[in-house]
This record gives sequence, structure tokens and C-alpha cells, in this order.
Amino acid sequence: MNENNNNDYTATNELIEAVNSNLLETIIDLSQIDMKAAILALTGKESLLGDIPVLKWMISGVRIASNISTILSIRKFNAFIVPIKDSGIFLDKNYKEKLEEICGSKKNLEFIMEQTLFSLDKYETEIKAKWLAKLFVTTFKEKIFTVDEYNAMQFSIGSLNPITSISTLKVYYQCKDNSRKKENFDKELELKRVNTDFSPLALSGFLHLPSGGTFCDNPGGAFINDLGIRFYENVILD
Repeated sequence: MNENNNNDYTATNELIEAVNSNLLETIIDLSQIDMKAAILALTGKESLLGDIPVLKWMISGVRIASNISTILSIRKFNAFIVPIKDSGIFLDKNYKEKLEEICGSKKNLEFIMEQTLFSLDKYETEIKAKWLAKLFVTTFKEKIFTVDEYNAMQFSIGSLNPITSISTLKVYYQCKDNSRKKENFDKELELKRVNTDFSPLALSGFLHLPSGGTFCDNPGGAFINDLGIRFYENVILD
């Protein structure tokens, strides 16, 4: 591959370089120590974090950005990159060709990698970065999700509240089979589904929302869809 072709893989190369970097242990350490110690390690003269391009991009201008925001970026980066490294997805010497095949073209691969890094940067919490990592592995290694589903669910993750959205998704998941039962139908479980407020998941794309709106003060009646079931089983559940 010539130099021009390598330039086409900018975001992809930065992600791979970060996964394979010998500075990864430093990032892991920083993600696990307290805020004060992490700030000192980050801003000290011996800091090496800026040597990783994608991380440098995420936390560009340490003197400008707040230290708290910077440490959060490091912790998000750690939550995202370590599961991908542990999956072994990039151990195959032909990993770029395989990723390109999955994505359909070199251009699509680069777009997806750029969107992945942008999403990671925008997420507010470490848990969302962890979900993105699991989504990445289950898409590009295990092939549970399609590329289109991966792209859509990056935005789904961004819309989720780690507490209210996930507890609501759990209720719908628990009720997923009950409504179709002709025998052993659980009336209490069905009542729970009907009365569950779907608003924490309204923008997620994980539900079949009730047609024609809902009654005032009773925003219930939704069903979990196939994408929501697979997301809960393969990304949320450990």
C-alpha cells in the first residue's frame, strides 16, 4: 500500500496505533488513580500521552481544556480501547482488508472509524465508551450487527441515560415474550409493560412505539424491537 493509500486510513490507523501502543498501560493506570494524581501525571513534564495521535486529538490543548474534562477523556478512551485490544480483533495481519470488506469500501471504513472517534469524544460517561467498544467488537469481529446497525447505534448510545434508559430497556426485555404467549400469560408482567414510560428510550430506535400517540399522563404501551433485544443481550448484559 503506497503513501497515498495510507493517508486514506487516517482515523483507522490512529485507532490501531492506539490499540497497539506501548503507552496503553500508562493510560490504564491513569484511568484507575484518583483525580489529583491523574492531573499531575497528565500535566507533568514527563507526560507521554500526547504521543498517541487519537488521544492527543481528544484532549488537545491540556492548558485550555479543564483538567476534569481531560481526565474524563482518558477514562473514556481506556474504557473503549482496552476491550477492543483484548478481543484480538487486530491480531490478524489482514485486519484492514477484512474491515474494508465488512464496510464495503475503503472510503466507508474510514468514515465509520471517524464517526466512532467522534462518538467517543461526545459521550459524557465511561459506560457509554464501554458500550461502544462492545458494539465495535460484536459488529466487526463477531458480526452480530451489520455496519448500518453499528452506525445507527452509535447515536442510540449517545441518547441513553445509563440509569433510567437501561432500567427501562430491562423492563421491556423482560416482557418481550410475554405478550405473545397464549399459555402461561403473565398479567402482572403485561401490566408492567403497558404502564412503563417509554420516554427514556424514545430516541434510541430500540422500541416499537405506540401508534397514534398515548393518553395524557400515560406514555406507555411500547414494545422492544429486534434491534433493542440484540443490543441488550450483546452490549448491555455482561
